[in-house]
Amino acid sequence: MDKNSFEIENNIDNMSQNEIDPKLRFDAFTAGMQDGGLRSVSSISLIVCYIIANINGRVTAENITQTMDEGMFANHFEVADAISKLKKSGVITESEDGALSLINVSKANIELIEMDLPLTVRENSIKLCQKIIAKENYKRENRVEIIEKDKGYIVNLNVSDKETDFLSLNLFASTKEQAEMIKEKFISNPIKVYETLIDAIFDNK
Repeated sequence: MDKNSFEIENNIDNMSQNEIDPKLRFDAFTAGMQDGGLRSVSSISLIVCYIIANINGRVTAENITQTMDEGMFANHFEVADAISKLKKSGVITESEDGALSLINVSKANIELIEMDLPLTVRENSIKLCQKIIAKENYKRENRVEIIEKDKGYIVNLNVSDKETDFLSLNLFASTKEQAEMIKEKFISNPIKVYETLIDAIFDNK
């Protein structure tokens, strides 16, 4: 084990006397967690570090807690507490825009963390977190407006980058529920909506 690996594990282990080994001690609250989730304080700290290492500089504390909540991988309050302790202990740092980064981390550090976490939790948490971040970016870059009319709602969809609107589309919805569903479907993948429409327009069949 190199010096950086030792420091990361040592900092995590020393945040609390109860945080000894994620495989040996179940000391975390489990409310809101599915079977197979993380039941120790140490393992929750490790998954936070693992996510930050794999999505370095692009993930926020809110992204991580939302990932743990939606995937039911760990208790919400345990995750929030782990992030707070990791920041205080100097294991992670937070930029002005909220992005989290690990301090003094090498590939070997991440491999050590991987050994102490279930494979399914590792893989699924990264996939879900990336999806959450992508959806967040889509919401910021692509606009959706719901306008109430006499006989229903108009949903205005816009696909854009910083300077150009690639698509502006108005769809009618008879109910607010339908309008919200259109909005959510669009926000989840606006580029797919744009590409599907373009393919249909230029299809020679």
